[in-house]
Amino acid sequence: MRKAWIVGCALLLTACSDLSEGVQTAKQAVETGKQAIEVGKQAVETGKQLAESEVAQQLKAYLQQKYDSSEQLRKAMFSGDGQLLAEELKKTELASFSFYKSDLFGVEYTGQLSADGSLKVLKHDLKNSGTQPTVIKEFRVTLDSSGQIQVQ
Repeated sequence: MRKAWIVGCALLLTACSDLSEGVQTAKQAVETGKQAIEVGKQAVETGKQLAESEVAQQLKAYLQQKYDSSEQLRKAMFSGDGQLLAEELKKTELASFSFYKSDLFGVEYTGQLSADGSLKVLKHDLKNSGTQPTVIKEFRVTLDSSGQIQVQ
């Protein structure tokens, strides 16, 4: 009887040890999962920043091309201090325009002049025409002293 009791205690201690080890392993797995989620969040944020930067570059290239190609637009776009002239731009093609479209990806990016003179970038889902466009970001557009458009 005593031998059975000793064996039972040994088995119980082994089970407790295994259970403790399992709990520790589970805690480590949860911690690793939390770290993976944080890394994923950082990757998404980095991706968003890169996407915004690419959209800004596309917008800048489009506006610079328009500015360089038309004297009428040059006169209507900026004041003497390099700020957008919202009232004048409302009368031009730059009040609302498309500057990037990809049928492959099913997206189109358009610019829309805001009342405060900033340009709102909208993303349109070409695969689902019933959805409302998403505002990606509003950019401040200025002209520097060398005639180069800046998008911030």
